[in-house]
Amino acid sequence: MRYKLRRDNAWKCQGGAMEIKGAVVHKLGKDQHSSGPGSVQVHLRDNPLPLDGTLTSVCSQTLNLFQRKGNNTGTFGVDVDIHRFPVRVGEFVRSQLTFSEFTAHVVKIIGDKMEQAPLSNGGHAFFVHYTSGGDEFLLIAMLKLREGAGIDEISLDLMPTLVIDTDKLHEAARLNVSRWQFGDEPYLTFIKGRGADEVTAYFREALSCVVYTSSRHHTSQMIAAAGAYVADLPLLDQESKKKVWTDVRERLFDCFSSNKEEVVLAAIAVAVDPLQPHLFEEYVTTGAGASTYQVSHQFKPDRTTYSSLRRIRGKMGTVAVAFEVEDVRQGRVAYDENSDALLIFGPSAELKKEIEDNVTPGS
Repeated sequence: MRYKLRRDNAWKCQGGAMEIKGAVVHKLGKDQHSSGPGSVQVHLRDNPLPLDGTLTSVCSQTLNLFQRKGNNTGTFGVDVDIHRFPVRVGEFVRSQLTFSEFTAHVVKIIGDKMEQAPLSNGGHAFFVHYTSGGDEFLLIAMLKLREGAGIDEISLDLMPTLVIDTDKLHEAARLNVSRWQFGDEPYLTFIKGRGADEVTAYFREALSCVVYTSSRHHTSQMIAAAGAYVADLPLLDQESKKKVWTDVRERLFDCFSSNKEEVVLAAIAVAVDPLQPHLFEEYVTTGAGASTYQVSHQFKPDRTTYSSLRRIRGKMGTVAVAFEVEDVRQGRVAYDENSDALLIFGPSAELKKEIEDNVTPGS
């Protein structure tokens, strides 16, 4: 029987931002430092999880944590013989596989890769199929359990129990199915913990994650997000926002040029909002800018792109202009909105003579 879920039966998360279409958990048991065939034991759940408040709570916590930590974007590998996950996704979205069948295939792929990773220690594969903002998503996360305590409602005794440790999320990926189907990149977001690559690389390999290496894309996205953040600042008039943005551009340039090999979101946030850097981090991870600007939390800045923060270039027909942002701040260059003109004040004697010599007959 195919897995079908009517839209009006889908559970809506708090705030209506996320509409769950289906979710399931499968278990992969493995002892750390073990490897090879038979080192992973798979326990499949027979049917999807009920769409109830408990699922909503776990989904919300997991997604919020992922949005804070999902710091890399990527694409799928193209060799269908090696990269089987996108093949299975295609079969699922074309309704050739039920949700349960699809997740079972994926768990098999993850398990095969896990057997080759001695430092991995298994976990519970949590699959969520949902829609948000008009787009369709698949979230896959390896959840860990920790010991906790509960209270017996009758005896009021404390009882030991196992609970999901949502603070530890080191292996997770989210596919924007809509972007993938339309060929828009990047469509894959995943967690790549610093210093934990040997432990978690198997998960990314299983899901065919290929790192999106366009530093130009990451740099331009971050600059655009910073500009939108400043534009959304409350209690400031337009002129004040212009001044703030000019200062932010200068600090961003210094931040990128000082971290040429790799820059992290925390450093960028300080450059954008030195007094409250956490507000910019929230803006691009869980706030208003999260869905618009898909920023990477660590990347190599593209010099050509971030140079535009300090130097303005443009063309008007055959006229090419280039000047520093500092020239605008010092009043040497200005834009006159009334006459729709670019004004250059205090041109050098050489420039004035060059103009006169070329427009005056007989010069």
